[in-house]
Amino acid sequence: MDIITSHPRIVKMKKNDITLYISTFPLETEDDFLEKLKETFDVEEACDGKNMAECFAIIYGGIVISKNSIFKRIELEGYFKESDKGIEFEINRFLENPYNCYTFDNGTICFIKNKEKDSRFVDNVGLRFIIK
Repeated sequence: MDIITSHPRIVKMKKNDITLYISTFPLETEDDFLEKLKETFDVEEACDGKNMAECFAIIYGGIVISKNSIFKRIELEGYFKESDKGIEFEINRFLENPYNCYTFDNGTICFIKNKEKDSRFVDNVGLRFIIK
């Protein structure tokens, strides 16, 4: 039995004690998480040593918002890209209207509905398996 696995790459954006984990392409096809998962078929063990919110984004895709040990996953149909200007990121503002440009401690990104130059797709699928 051959198992082919992949998961989205994660872009991490931080604002004070809040972290956004954004699932995107290209997919990872080889890393420690996938190797552990293929060996054990135990997601909890494969996530060992990773932040649980990041692991949740790897498994389920989408955008995971984490504050301390609490996190929320949302699906966003669209893309994101780096920008020079934006409004300060606040969770409630983002949940009301995610399609905007937000500033974080480590940069500014815009969430957009349609593909633009240099934009990246938000992957809402997450972990993929092919067993043959």
